[in-house]
Amino acid sequence: MERCSRELVSKIVAEDNHINVDGLDIGIKSIPDDDREGVLDKREFFIRNAILTFQKMTAAPFKFSVEGMRATTKTQCLDCCSVEIKDSSFEIESEGRKVLVYRYDRADSVGKTRPVLIYIHGGSFMASSAKFYEQPCRFTAEQTGCVVLNIEYGLAPECRYPAAINDCINLINYVYDNAEALGVDKEKIGLFGDSAGANLALAAVIDNKSEAKISYLGLFYPCVDLFSGDHLYDWKLSDYSINDEQKELILSRLQLGRCDGLGNDQLMAGILLNYTGERYEEVKKAPDVSPIYADLSNMPFTGIFSAEYDGLRIQGEYYARLLKKAGVPCSITRYRGVTHAFLDYFGIVPQGEAAILQMCGQIKEVWGLDN
Repeated sequence: MERCSRELVSKIVAEDNHINVDGLDIGIKSIPDDDREGVLDKREFFIRNAILTFQKMTAAPFKFSVEGMRATTKTQCLDCCSVEIKDSSFEIESEGRKVLVYRYDRADSVGKTRPVLIYIHGGSFMASSAKFYEQPCRFTAEQTGCVVLNIEYGLAPECRYPAAINDCINLINYVYDNAEALGVDKEKIGLFGDSAGANLALAAVIDNKSEAKISYLGLFYPCVDLFSGDHLYDWKLSDYSINDEQKELILSRLQLGRCDGLGNDQLMAGILLNYTGERYEEVKKAPDVSPIYADLSNMPFTGIFSAEYDGLRIQGEYYARLLKKAGVPCSITRYRGVTHAFLDYFGIVPQGEAAILQMCGQIKEVWGLDN
C-alpha cells in the first residue's frame, strides 16, 4: 500500500473544529479529502472492505479462538521518519519471565538525557506484537526527541491478568531505577497505547505504587469498561452517522464495546475469559480491569484519540467526562472516517500519522520540550 499524502496529514492536523456533547468539548478531525457525512475515509474503506469481503467469501460463521485472533491480527505500518532513528532492544525480568523491550532514539539525540515514553500495543490482550508498531514508535521518537520504549508484554491466556499489567509496571520501575544508565529523565515518564494497550497503560498507572510517576498518558481508542453492564453511559446506534451504502461495513466495525444487546457477544466473552480466566466475575469492575471505576483524582494529563466508527467511542467519551469532573487535564479528539485500530495502518491512513503528531504536540507542551 502507498503512503498517504503529507498534505492530507497536515490538513487534518491544522483543523481546529469542536463540538460539545453533553458538556464535553470534543475536537473533530474531518476526512481531509471528502466532505460527505456518514462514510469512511476512502483508504480506510479500501482496507476494511477487502477484509469484510474475504470474510464473507469464506462463508464460515464466526467462531472465537485465540489462534484465529492471532492469525488475523496484523498491521501494515509504513516508515514516516525523515531523520535517522537508532533501533535497539533489551530485556527485563518480570513475573519470572524475560520480557523484550524495543528502544528507539533519534540518532542526533544519543548521549543526551531525555524524557521517555513507553508504548503498549493493542490486540485484545491476547494477540499482536510490539514489533508490529515499531513505525509509529519510531515516528514518535523523531517528533518529540524522547526515548521511546515498546514492550513485548505477556499475552493471555498464557499470561493472564494481571501479568501484562505487571510487565508494564516492572518496565516503568526499571526505567526509573536505571534512568542514568538508560540516559533518560526519570521525572518525565509517559505512557501511550491503543485499545487493550491503552487499558493496560491506565492499569499500570492505577496499580503502580512506587516512586516512579507517570506525567503523560496518550490513549488511542481506549477500552475503559470491560464490564459494560452498569449502564453508566447510554450506547445508541443513533450516535453514529452512517451512510446507507456503507452500513454493512460500518456496522461490522462497531462490535467492540457495543452494549445495546446487538454486538458480537461471543467475541467479547472470548476476550474477557482469556484475559481474566475464571476470575471475570471477581474482577470485572476492578479499577485495573475497567478503569472507568477507578479513582481518577491523581491521573496525569491525558490525551484521548478516538475513532468515529468504533464501538468503544462512547465509553471513551464518558471516561473523558469523568477525568474532567475529577479535575484532571484532558483532551479528547474524534477522528472522522476511521474505525477501531486505525493505527494498524499508520502511514497509509492519514488519521494515524495526524493523531501521533497531535499526541507529540501535547507531550512537548506538557513537558516543555523544544523538540
